[in-house]
Amino acid sequence: MKRKSTSQTLGTWLAEWFSVYKLPTVAKSTAENIERVIRLHIPQWLKDLRLTDLRAFTIDKALSGIKSTRMRKYAFHVLNNSLNKAFRLDLIESDIMKKAEPIKHRSKRGEALTVTEQREFLQKVGNHYMRNLFEFYLYTGVRRCEALSLRWADIDFASDSILIRGTKTLTSFRRLDMLPRVREILLKQKAQCPDSPLVFPYKKFYVDEVFKKFCPNHKLHDLRHTFVTRCAECGINVNVCQSLAGHSDIKVTLQTYTHATDFFRKSEYMKFDIEPPK
Repeated sequence: MKRKSTSQTLGTWLAEWFSVYKLPTVAKSTAENIERVIRLHIPQWLKDLRLTDLRAFTIDKALSGIKSTRMRKYAFHVLNNSLNKAFRLDLIESDIMKKAEPIKHRSKRGEALTVTEQREFLQKVGNHYMRNLFEFYLYTGVRRCEALSLRWADIDFASDSILIRGTKTLTSFRRLDMLPRVREILLKQKAQCPDSPLVFPYKKFYVDEVFKKFCPNHKLHDLRHTFVTRCAECGINVNVCQSLAGHSDIKVTLQTYTHATDFFRKSEYMKFDIEPPK
């Protein structure tokens, strides 16, 4: 079947594709990330080209100019999804991203804070207004956006439970029991932000910035790894830990959990002696 002739540019198509196929169907945080990739990381000269003038080499050239391999991979996914849809709608002759060079990116494994680092971090935070948020991450292990999208309507003080409206996986939508310390944190936060429907009404990129100020050798997501590590060190069952963290695959939990238990085993073994103290 003959394809439709179009003078539409990649930039106008990306805007339409995002508005029609992504904005109504994905989580707010995902939509924000896609919009950011389109706006900041897909070069303008590429967005100015007509869809019918795009070639695999053109795509490869544009992507090679993105310094971060992580962001290069995100841009590849956006172009792949949007141009595949354009092909299926008969806007372009071929699914050109199949000919583009795949992007290789190896994600850096997160690293939990040690107990000493955790203590020093909280000492540095002191009475900063984001302390409640950082402690909430440490005590619950929730993802960054799960905490920042949490509403007071999701908090049930009567039954001591918290509804986490996770959208990343099916298991990320979960209900957490409220530890006494978490209850204290939330009550302090309520007093701090009494008029906001959001529990933590902060912008995600600013939260990252503040965290880096107090903990420059880690990233915010490491607080989630810290939670899983503390679960292991406290002897919490790995399946329970998986449920608390909202991991869909237990292998994700075990990557951190096993490392922590191996370290604990080694530290315990160092106490061994063939002549134990009496």
